[in-house]
Amino acid sequence: MIGESLRMSYRRHMREEALRATQTLITEKGWNKVRFSDVAAMIGVSRPTLYKEFASKNELGDALVLRETERFLTGIQTILDTNTDSVPRAITEAVQYTLDEAVESPLLRAALTAPLDDLRGESSVLRLVATSTSMLELATQRLISWFDEHLPNHDRADIDHAVDVLIRLTVSHIVLPAAGGNVHRENVETCRQISDVVLRFLRL
Repeated sequence: MIGESLRMSYRRHMREEALRATQTLITEKGWNKVRFSDVAAMIGVSRPTLYKEFASKNELGDALVLRETERFLTGIQTILDTNTDSVPRAITEAVQYTLDEAVESPLLRAALTAPLDDLRGESSVLRLVATSTSMLELATQRLISWFDEHLPNHDRADIDHAVDVLIRLTVSHIVLPAAGGNVHRENVETCRQISDVVLRFLRL
């Protein structure tokens, strides 16, 4: 039992290190240039050992995008859950979180904004159209569900439109950020502008 526990612990550690190394390599040189041998060398294991955990490069990529998706959606849900007393604050902090995460995670930025044609090719970050689409769909569903619960006197169609505008404006800024030198200050101002539009629409 102890031996099995140690093996499982090692596998989890190796898997996390492999995903971390893969993300670093993607950032440095792009997904198409990532090789199993590079990932194995970075985490100090052999290629056969890495293949036991990830059967293919695409499986490795799938696992990395899934991790980023889960991390992003968990962050959004945490913000909503900690702002149940204030919908305006929940909206503002959700936008700020998304803008900041897009700066910190090039992989998340790519998954949220990559053009369809780019995602089809092997030279893309991960060529996973479905994953990129489902991330936005899941985020939309969670926001709509939360706002519907916490704005019981609002028309459902208004909530749907507000969330659509919220996401479109946020992603548009990620694709085409404002020109300037201080990213954090720009994100704060952009967050204020986006939130103001949505709050006015919802009459909040």
